[in-house]
Amino acid sequence: MFYARALRAAVVLFPVLLFPLAALPQDAPKEKAEPKAGEERSFEIADGVKMVFCWIPPGEAQLGSPKAERDAVLKRLSDAKEPDWLAAEAEDKRGKYTARGFWLGKYEVTQAEWAAVTGKNPSYFDGKQDNKAKGLDAARFPVEQVSWNDCQGFLTKVNGRAGAAKVFGGAGTFALPHEDEWEYAARGGKGNKQAFYWGDRLNGTEANCNGNYPYGTDTKGRYLERPCQVEDTNGGKYERHPWGLQHMIGNIWEWCENEYSKDRRVLRGGSWGTGGVDCRTAFRHWTPPVTAYDFIGLRVCFRPDR
Repeated sequence: MFYARALRAAVVLFPVLLFPLAALPQDAPKEKAEPKAGEERSFEIADGVKMVFCWIPPGEAQLGSPKAERDAVLKRLSDAKEPDWLAAEAEDKRGKYTARGFWLGKYEVTQAEWAAVTGKNPSYFDGKQDNKAKGLDAARFPVEQVSWNDCQGFLTKVNGRAGAAKVFGGAGTFALPHEDEWEYAARGGKGNKQAFYWGDRLNGTEANCNGNYPYGTDTKGRYLERPCQVEDTNGGKYERHPWGLQHMIGNIWEWCENEYSKDRRVLRGGSWGTGGVDCRTAFRHWTPPVTAYDFIGLRVCFRPDR
């Protein structure tokens, strides 16, 4: 009897003890923390083959080149008047870009990755043909000689793979980056008052390009006459990107998602055969989507659903 009265008293005085702890307000679900800039995730694009992505953080950046940079370019050209393509990259023409955060391939898509997804390797510098890469292991060289249209087929197959939401923390789409996304990522939070994320000089020492045509210096530099592995193979001497991306400048041109004009898709970043002027972060190149050359490849982004 005494025990029953005591139990009833406990229910009256301490009713909260009878509720599950999970119902308490302090145990409500917490929002997921945003990844850190440059944080890496790996996604299996084909059986046993993973592609590495870096987190590109939200933020705002001015696109295009300031007048000082365009004046420096003009001095290196034979044109007395600023050409249309140079005027088109002016800050007031390009505007500002606000990034909501996305994942971008740490590396350019490799020959091995492309072959694993498509079953073929279209590259000229495959280590077998009579060129500057003959005899080299080209598996980790960037795939090239792929058109914009070819890239869409590759991306369709990658998007058909399961598990992306688990890896990236939510649903999204694999795609070529829009050129504004590409430029924002390439600048690495350093702003547009310098031509590259590391400064204003390029002669093949800082990135894989044609060092015979330098920018920001008269000193000629390195010229491999071919692409190199997507990892830094210059003894770790190529300039490090703030967010962990590699070869955003040079090595191969990278297709972008958007059009420059009707029937012309955008390319960014320059290549192994490109001089310093055309490797600048603000420089915009374009070509028909059927174009496939040995200096054009791609980098994949994963764009989260919003």
